[in-house]
Amino acid sequence: MSMHLLWTSADSLIVAFALAFIVPQWHVLPLILMFGACDALGSALGVTMPVAGGLAAILLIACGASLVVRHPIAQRLLNAPGWFYVLPPLLAIDNLVSHTPDAPAVAALSSAIMAGLGFACGSVVSRGWRAGLRDVRPLAAACLIAAGSLLAYGA
Repeated sequence: MSMHLLWTSADSLIVAFALAFIVPQWHVLPLILMFGACDALGSALGVTMPVAGGLAAILLIACGASLVVRHPIAQRLLNAPGWFYVLPPLLAIDNLVSHTPDAPAVAALSSAIMAGLGFACGSVVSRGWRAGLRDVRPLAAACLIAAGSLLAYGA
């Protein structure tokens, strides 16, 4: 497994950690599978097009920033059913635009494991801090901004 593969799967870890605070529990397994499937598809179709990675980074950072400032768009987004299913295809852009010699099955496994680890860590932190945090959106926003920054740095 290459370092590049770990780098392109790290966004799944960070975003899954953020999502663990705000999505219902029954969405976790489908999201883990979707992170893996989207990264596999992105790796299989991989082309060299560095501009698209920057677009995904900008969208993630904007999403996180709108959560921080409590923008009305963020409120509507959080209330919309299934909005979080848009994130795995968005995060697969880094696999799509940076063609890598790693097999798509390895990319799927790496991304799914990282997403599972992110959801598990987020769940543990959420249970431990839930009493102390009235609103977990700032933490989720910070994670989305971190994932966007990671994409921007890697793009």
